[in-house]
Amino acid sequence: MVGRLLSGLGILLVTAVASADAPPIQVSRVRAALGRIPVSKHDKTPERAEQHAANLEAFAREIARVSERAPLPPHVWASLLITQGSIESNLDTAVVAGHCLPHQCDAHKVNGELLFKAVGAFQQQDVSYVHDLWPTAAGNIPAQVEMADRTLRRSLTRCKPFAPFPAHVFRAYGGARSCSWPAPRETERVATFVRLMSVPAVKP
Repeated sequence: MVGRLLSGLGILLVTAVASADAPPIQVSRVRAALGRIPVSKHDKTPERAEQHAANLEAFAREIARVSERAPLPPHVWASLLITQGSIESNLDTAVVAGHCLPHQCDAHKVNGELLFKAVGAFQQQDVSYVHDLWPTAAGNIPAQVEMADRTLRRSLTRCKPFAPFPAHVFRAYGGARSCSWPAPRETERVATFVRLMSVPAVKP
């Protein structure tokens, strides 16, 4: 019992330290934006609604934290990240925890065994620049946000000549073989980003 309590306190302390550089107003704005994305039908059930709400709080702190050191204004960066999380998973509790259904997380079969190529709210694949975090990302919200942040940084300019902002960012983020091709659900991604950018901060 004592061990579990200390372990829980340790997690809380790590989260507090990690988010210490995010101003409360930014955390508030991110939290408000997260409240505007659709909730999966599974997370509307009483069994999962509480965990989903707790996850959103953790995502708000972590997204605000990485946005403070981003190459774009924090509100813009946070809106890009939240858009990706919304379109890829709606931050579904089971997906965040690594418990994907057969049609989720880029599932495929190898020798009859169902394997998943993607992990977490932002559906990251195991590529070189997130490889150190990928094996432990399931259920690990700071790791999932860090991986998405790294991917977004690499996506800012790669497809810039081929589409306006933010469409070109979404094309590069998705790893498109050609920047001339729209990202999956690109129109929806752009519309979501525009909607999130208009969300005002709520006083913390």
